[in-house]
Amino acid sequence: MIDMKFFFNIIDKILINRYFIWIFTTLFITTLLLSFLLKINLSNILGTFAYNQYLLDQDIQTKAGGVVNDLATHWKYIISLKKDLNNLFILSLGEDTNLINYPLHHLIFSQFSFINSLNVYLITVLVISLSLPLILYFSLKKRFENLDRSIILTLSSLILIFPVFQYSAIWGNNHNTALIFFSFGIFYLNSFIKTNFKENFKLVISIIFFALACYTKQFYVFFFVYLLIFLINKISLKRFTYILLFIIFCAIPGVYFLFLNPLLFFGVKQNITNFNSAILVSASMIFFYLVPFVIQTIINNDNNPKFNLYYLFDKKIFFISLIVTFLCSINFIYNGNVGGGIILKISYFLLNNPYLVIPIAFFGIYFILYFSQNTISNYILVVLLLVTFSTGFYIFQKYFEPMFYIIFLNFFDKYKISKSIRKSNYIIFFYFCIYYFASNYIYFLGL
Repeated sequence: MIDMKFFFNIIDKILINRYFIWIFTTLFITTLLLSFLLKINLSNILGTFAYNQYLLDQDIQTKAGGVVNDLATHWKYIISLKKDLNNLFILSLGEDTNLINYPLHHLIFSQFSFINSLNVYLITVLVISLSLPLILYFSLKKRFENLDRSIILTLSSLILIFPVFQYSAIWGNNHNTALIFFSFGIFYLNSFIKTNFKENFKLVISIIFFALACYTKQFYVFFFVYLLIFLINKISLKRFTYILLFIIFCAIPGVYFLFLNPLLFFGVKQNITNFNSAILVSASMIFFYLVPFVIQTIINNDNNPKFNLYYLFDKKIFFISLIVTFLCSINFIYNGNVGGGIILKISYFLLNNPYLVIPIAFFGIYFILYFSQNTISNYILVVLLLVTFSTGFYIFQKYFEPMFYIIFLNFFDKYKISKSIRKSNYIIFFYFCIYYFASNYIYFLGL
């Protein structure tokens, strides 16, 4: 009989071999390029094979829905800014155009003179998107200094096969642009922390990149709440005041643009879900990304005589999670089959109702608290992640992917995360590979 422990030890050694890492990273990039060439639309994996008429006119034949439908909006707005930059203030978002995001992405790409066709635009976004795993790698290298570089490279490269990353890169979506700005902000924030909070220049650069992320996708503004709470006890009151004033200064253009385009905020208010239900939907999405880290934590400590499943149990967190889940489950509502995340889709597929979300959300709340650092700022970050998308609008998996993955690795408990990744990574690696292949399988079968 095969010794499974011996078998998994071999897998571990393979996964941290630098030659293997370069091979699978190359394969990951190849899958992205193939998806780009085949014009695969993973953002509508459960939809019908209806074609997008706008793209058919551009000689692009692909499944409609999701970010494919968004592409026409993004490209038309970029063209309008190319023709006249004053359209930035003349056109009303949500009225004269379907765009309801801050338009920094469009402003930047409209100013590239070489972008003179839709195909050139798509290729440019694809190439730029490839920088995201690299930025994450350097950020994690600063945080996990004692961790094998091959492990960090593996974790960073996995982003390449996240379906949301891939379809955003393929279809010219502003999602990856915002993530690149956000990840640069994290990189400089980690650099600032490494200087023992002394080099203000790195903090300023970090804030600028976080602001750029907000001017691309406005929901990233939640991170400034966490950042201010994190900094208030780390730097002097005088420095904190200056930083606060600088953040306010960075926000002025955004407030003015919001005044001109009130639908950026008010236009997203709908009755698809309610506040408490949105928390559970968000928690179920979060748990989906925590599953492999929880399993890997158990596996990596199975030889520790002091470790057992009870190690993962915290009485206080359990009761908090139970109470929050119970209160939020009262009058649970999520109307329609658009958005809602993977767990909601599975719930409708298996049970023909959305209620599987509720117990999964309990585990999402429990383990996001379990992996939190024992600080007020980190608990605030947990709350922000759970409530940010509770406007009543559809909640999409893309909001959390790979944003939560990046935030989790950079800001949650370093010691606990290290326990789940320092020795073995095969669960994390295979989990996200299976996620990628399953998404493609569903897409090609048109389920």
